[in-house]
Amino acid sequence: MNHKQLYQFAYNYLLEKEGVTEELLKRHFSPEFNKPDDLNSVYKRLCSTAQNKQMSPKIIGESIGGIDNLDKVLFNFNPKEVSLIYNKSDSELLLDSIIEILNPKGQIRKTPKSIWPLFCNSVIDSAHFLNQFDSAQSFYEWADFFAKDEKAKPALPLLISIEIRGIGFPLACDFLKEIGYLNFGKPDVHLKEIFKELNLIDSKNSLQQDYQTLKLIDEIAKENKTDAFEIDRVFWLIGSGEFYLSDLKIGRNRNDFISKTKKYFNLPE
Repeated sequence: MNHKQLYQFAYNYLLEKEGVTEELLKRHFSPEFNKPDDLNSVYKRLCSTAQNKQMSPKIIGESIGGIDNLDKVLFNFNPKEVSLIYNKSDSELLLDSIIEILNPKGQIRKTPKSIWPLFCNSVIDSAHFLNQFDSAQSFYEWADFFAKDEKAKPALPLLISIEIRGIGFPLACDFLKEIGYLNFGKPDVHLKEIFKELNLIDSKNSLQQDYQTLKLIDEIAKENKTDAFEIDRVFWLIGSGEFYLSDLKIGRNRNDFISKTKKYFNLPE
């Protein structure tokens, strides 16, 4: 089984699911943004990325009516204003503002390792990180320095993950691909489990596994003459079953796909 065969099998696997058409599938091959021209939009995407893990979207986004509503406490997502008002140790102060102005639904835990305080850390760190740049263009010039060099590319999400608490390597990759860096895929748990079970990655170390997955996405993309974003979407849709640009949900198919791939290509169980 080579990379081209694997991807074509995955692509066709999705098309065999009820309700999935090629047109619907291809609609998911483009990010929401394409390098927005203002830092506020970049910051908004970072805030969205910060809550895109585990149960955070339900606890944070849904409880305030969507991430967009944070504009009321983040000065219309202005990172320079946020970094002036909040120091990096002001997570509790920001959370108090969110509670007062947005009145989130549900219980809000304020212990340091709880979801809301950790999210506020990420929001504040993201503002201070972006405050290093005069404009969105200066941010892209910095990011392009790494992103356009195949060997240096993994350093970009690594640096972002160091700068911003709560945004690890996979989420940093997610942020980059969702603002228009189509040569980045996300080492998501679905992709890592699929690739691990198919013996395409082998490291037990989390960061090394993320790195191996990122490289493998690139290799599959290159062999299929497409971009990493598309490869990411196909395997993620198999794992999650969430066709988020429609009402279609096909259920999680990660294990079924692994089993059928092994059987089709006569791979060891």
